[in-house]
Amino acid sequence: MLLDHLEELLDQGASGAVVDRLNSGLIGGLLSAPDVGEWMSRVIDAESHRFRIARVEEDWETVLQSVDNIRILLSDPLQVGLEYSPGEELELPARDEILLWWSLAELDRQEEVLALYRLLRRSTLDDLSEEQRIAFRHLAERFNNSEALRRLEVSDTDEPILPEVTSADLLAGTVTVWVNRGMRISGGVGVPDRVIGSGFFVDPRGYVITNYHVISSEVDPTYNGFSRLYVKLPGRSTERIPARVVGYDRVFDIALLKVEIDPPIVMSLSDVRRLVPGERVLALGSPGGLDSTITSGIVSASGRRFLQIGEAVQIDAPVNPGNSGGPLVLPDDGQVAAVVFAGIPQFEGVNFVIPAYWIRHFFPRLFTDGAIVHPWLGVSLHEGSRGLTAVYVVPGSPVQRSGVQVGERLTHINGVAVSDMIDAQDLILGGRPGSLVVTDWIDSSGTEVRRLLALDQRPFSPVEDAMKSQPIEELFPVLFGMNVDELAGSLFGPDYVITDVLPGSIADESSLSVNDPFSLRNWHVDRDARAAFIQIVIRKRKAGFLETGLQLGAYLETNSFL
Repeated sequence: MLLDHLEELLDQGASGAVVDRLNSGLIGGLLSAPDVGEWMSRVIDAESHRFRIARVEEDWETVLQSVDNIRILLSDPLQVGLEYSPGEELELPARDEILLWWSLAELDRQEEVLALYRLLRRSTLDDLSEEQRIAFRHLAERFNNSEALRRLEVSDTDEPILPEVTSADLLAGTVTVWVNRGMRISGGVGVPDRVIGSGFFVDPRGYVITNYHVISSEVDPTYNGFSRLYVKLPGRSTERIPARVVGYDRVFDIALLKVEIDPPIVMSLSDVRRLVPGERVLALGSPGGLDSTITSGIVSASGRRFLQIGEAVQIDAPVNPGNSGGPLVLPDDGQVAAVVFAGIPQFEGVNFVIPAYWIRHFFPRLFTDGAIVHPWLGVSLHEGSRGLTAVYVVPGSPVQRSGVQVGERLTHINGVAVSDMIDAQDLILGGRPGSLVVTDWIDSSGTEVRRLLALDQRPFSPVEDAMKSQPIEELFPVLFGMNVDELAGSLFGPDYVITDVLPGSIADESSLSVNDPFSLRNWHVDRDARAAFIQIVIRKRKAGFLETGLQLGAYLETNSFL
């Protein structure tokens, strides 16, 4: 049965699903090492065929993914004694070589901004020809990209020629994003419904970065009202220039717009991995529609995990409604360090930004992909003193197909040790659905287990997606940080006993503990608040088992999924 299923998957071109099932078959004793080796050879053949077709068609993204996958497979990560003999000679180009081809192809397509970003993914720029170096330096100067200028210097002793960019220059590249949503009724009276945000030019052909929530009515299929999108240039508040949405990412709250104008200046996204608390920054935008506004401040804190993936940064620079989507720049070189996004309701008066480092993971795809889809493994992990522990495995996900069990600890991704969610998500975002990753786990017996997984497409809201097919109690570990067992013989509703409480979780902060029994009286999901709530009657051990009513709430968009 398993072999027939593998054959069917391979015929469908689902190499990733085949790899996932080879893991579970090997670990579960359903397949021998020679069997797995034979199947892996067939997967290599399929990836090699895909690589050759993509190279002829100059589909460089597929070329890069296939070459990476083949190299991982040839390394025999499952240690099954793989002996692969290709049917024809197979020469795999180096990753840097493919990225250069891709970058030059973007130049031929006149996608100059994308050409520069593709180039910067290379490990080195020292091997460029003088002609290529000059061409890319001109682009870097035009786009005010100090990272590219530094890396394109001929020698380490040369001082990079950084663009001289003033605050006035940056303001000229910052726009007001204005969405007319017709009229809404308030107190029985019709009032104009307007959404105001900010944005900034990232391409000389009129492409603008802003927040998704500013323009959501333009692309959200659940929105049925009137919506018209415009951009207003600095100092020209009476002119409304029509714009359209090219690409968007709901997870990171980012959107790319197209306006038919030639911008006076283009800004570049910084490569800074993490902003340092105390570092000076400038916020540009249109608070309340007041264009050409600059406020200054410092980075207050980094590593705030309010997004489903990655991190947010807290700043003390004054920003207000209308600043959303505007750039946060580093005053020394004018690079965009982050994008301002709306304040979080439970932190009134505290301001946050999305680091440009995370946006760079998917920035080029905003130009072509429409709605951005991120890769994932399909597991919720708890970050604790013992590292990353699986608390929920998504049915049908790569980790579920490969046999990962709740309680296993993830230790390495592609040979890189991981102990926190931020670094793990950073590594996963470097791939695409279909990319292979080597993961190392420690199971409940303390045994190290290596699994080769193929990344899959991540749903926008994994919790909400799971609720469609699973009872709420299955998601208690993800939402509230507690594992439970159901008690038999309940007369008035489902009764449970807590079997585990995750440190730092909602259950832990609510003083719940192991062996506390409770009855689930009600639960509901507030779609507007993006939160799930349960009402329970619990007998806390810490309170002498006195019966009390308690409501627990958790946001649907949690940062625990990988």
